[in-house]
Amino acid sequence: MKQKAVIKVCMNDDTSRFCCFNLRSSRSKALRVASGFQGVQSVKYLGDDKDQIEVTGEFDSVDLTTLLRKKVGFAQILTVGEADKPVESKKPKPVECPCPCPPPCPRPEIVIIGDPYPEPRCWFM
Repeated sequence: MKQKAVIKVCMNDDTSRFCCFNLRSSRSKALRVASGFQGVQSVKYLGDDKDQIEVTGEFDSVDLTTLLRKKVGFAQILTVGEADKPVESKKPKPVECPCPCPPPCPRPEIVIIGDPYPEPRCWFM
């Protein structure tokens, strides 16, 4: 069963505020740990301070939280639930004209008729 979990991770070090791509920051470390966990398909940040991560896939949320506590710091499970199935009916529908529109006028065809066997031209006069 595919599930979605939101986990709050403590990311209070100074490097995470100024350089989010620093390999030593707790923000990137939490993302690396969560994405490398078995069964995880996608990971993204949530919240205003980006201190929550949303993990989607077939995984054990308790084991993931325990691993985040060991590797990063404080971690707490906020929500766990079934992942939303992608709905294909949300595609935009084609816009229909509210009034009946007249069909477009046919364009006249231009036909060039040429002689398939032209007469040879005279080279001298």
